[in-house]
Amino acid sequence: MARRAAPGPSVVGMDRLLPWLRRSGWAYVAAAVVLALVAWRMGPGAGGGGGQPVGQPTGTVEVGAEAPAEPRGLVHVAGAVRRPGVYPVAPGDRVIGAIRRAGGPTRRADMSALNLAATLQDGQQVLVPSRPPAGTAGAAPAASGGGGPISLSSADETALDALDGIGPTLAARIIEWRTAHGGFASVDQLLEVPGIGPTRLESLRSQVVP
Repeated sequence: MARRAAPGPSVVGMDRLLPWLRRSGWAYVAAAVVLALVAWRMGPGAGGGGGQPVGQPTGTVEVGAEAPAEPRGLVHVAGAVRRPGVYPVAPGDRVIGAIRRAGGPTRRADMSALNLAATLQDGQQVLVPSRPPAGTAGAAPAASGGGGPISLSSADETALDALDGIGPTLAARIIEWRTAHGGFASVDQLLEVPGIGPTRLESLRSQVVP
């Protein structure tokens, strides 16, 4: 009778392992499978994120747009300046700044007639008056009635007070308006002075110039 071949090492190992698995139960095997699945789910590819770190936003972060430039205005600088014209100004700019942008005053400019510290307004005209040529009638002769029209932008309160239809109160108002607006661009702007209406303006038209 032929003898049976002895079992190999792998068979002997399985014979010893199977009784141990029966004694320990399949609970350990199930726990191992569950842990493996959890580890796989929490790996770099979990959630279909393509390996992207958790908590970081996706997409492109838009950089904030540059703040709009501060609105600017325009003023007209005319009269005794080197480069008369229209110039841009920023909020808070002063009359002296507009005159400098226009190249500065000429030699004949009468800067004393302007409030150089007045704040500019959009659309304002800054009129720099000229001193009268030597030998011509100035403000004082005109005020006494012996000369031609006087300049609203340069005449003092005494000269304005002497005009027909203008007293101390209106003379002070004219100078106050002139100081706030940097001078007169036209005689018609007298209508903006409180107390001067169309009738009074017509009576003054032949006596004054801007």
